[in-house]
Amino acid sequence: MIDEPVPPVEAFDPFVGQLPPAEWGLIEREAAALVAVWGRSRQAFVTKVSSIQLQAMLTIEKHETINLGRLAAALGAVPSSASRLCDRLEAAGLVRRSHCEEDRRELTLSLTPSGRALIEELQQLRRDDLARVLSEMPPAGRIALLRGLQAFAEAADRVTAHETPEEDDDWIQIAARLLA
Repeated sequence: MIDEPVPPVEAFDPFVGQLPPAEWGLIEREAAALVAVWGRSRQAFVTKVSSIQLQAMLTIEKHETINLGRLAAALGAVPSSASRLCDRLEAAGLVRRSHCEEDRRELTLSLTPSGRALIEELQQLRRDDLARVLSEMPPAGRIALLRGLQAFAEAADRVTAHETPEEDDDWIQIAARLLA
């Protein structure tokens, strides 16, 4: 909830990089509320999997099957650390290792039904948390939020186009790994 009134859109400096500190504070606080609601559901999983384990599971889920080297690269880890991480996930029944059909020497990783169920549970908790907040907003506010977020995501796509994220990452995947 905002403690001070939000200035009208016209009051914002058109040169965003030169926003006054008070306006930066508003933007940061409002963005933080969205991030906090999105990430709050993760707290329910603190005792189930660690952050790095959840990041690995989300990466595996995104690719359906992935080899250890690619998973290690996506996590910014060395293969031996990723292998130990997968050992723990496999022991917990969340990940399965299989031989690659094209090259029997290569192992691939995939989620087990239990691993998929855990990811689906997290996604549903996130949606429930968002729905509770969105239900408190007037319809016009929800529409404005959606339009603003769409414009923000489009601008973020343009700004980050020159960077080299995982080749087919989208904002949901990136955010999910960051908030894991």
